[in-house]
Amino acid sequence: MAQSPALTAPVEKAARTYITRGALEAAVRFLSSDLLEGRGPGTRADQLARLYLQTRLESMGYSAAFAGGSWQQPFDIVGIKSQFPKSWSFQVRGQRVDLAWRDDYIAASGLQSDKVALTDAELVFVGYGIQAPEYQWDDFKGVDVAGTILVMMNNDPDWDPNLFAGKRRLYYGRWDYKYASAARHRAAGAIIIHTTPSAGYPWQVVQSSWGGEQFELPAGSEARLRLKAWATEQAVRRLLQVGGQDLDKLLAAARSRDFKPVPLG
Repeated sequence: MAQSPALTAPVEKAARTYITRGALEAAVRFLSSDLLEGRGPGTRADQLARLYLQTRLESMGYSAAFAGGSWQQPFDIVGIKSQFPKSWSFQVRGQRVDLAWRDDYIAASGLQSDKVALTDAELVFVGYGIQAPEYQWDDFKGVDVAGTILVMMNNDPDWDPNLFAGKRRLYYGRWDYKYASAARHRAAGAIIIHTTPSAGYPWQVVQSSWGGEQFELPAGSEARLRLKAWATEQAVRRLLQVGGQDLDKLLAAARSRDFKPVPLG
């Protein structure tokens, strides 16, 4: 139902008083300041940021909505600081391939546990790792990949607007979908192949985002991976070459609806 001008005028006038370019720039400048050190959850800077937002809202005439007059709604969150070896070793056809931490791969534990082990797991290339019935797309084709480490491409099929949504990335193309998809198939872990075009950002962003403490809600009964990893295209290419696989050919095959998972050894 549309409101009359008489009712909206006072609201608009108040909004124009507080929502100004200067006010927005000041808020962004303070909250993005290096002095707040990234505002990590639970840190002193996080508390300062929340206090700043609270006082700004109070100055505009807002009041707290939570129990006891609190501005904040409490909830539990888990921080995971994973410690990985300087190199991740793979045995392929009797040959060893080492991927260097940060330079070649970045990973995080998928379990909220003190210790997570992952040994003797087979690698399987699953294309985009997508199951999307509404787009007649299934990269798994019923293949049992339980206990394996899935190697998958970033993004979703974006070269044809008649497939998914063309250049507009859908949830199917996001890294969180990739890991959730791998977990639903009871995989032990997943490696997303990073390229700047497919991700929309360089490898340095992966290093900074995934190289430190990760935060998530407490685990429930949902399936979870042991390992969530990223690797550079160059590192994956080197790994596959030892196993007699050509990454370019695999990427080309994955552009078809007829693609099936490829064991990598």
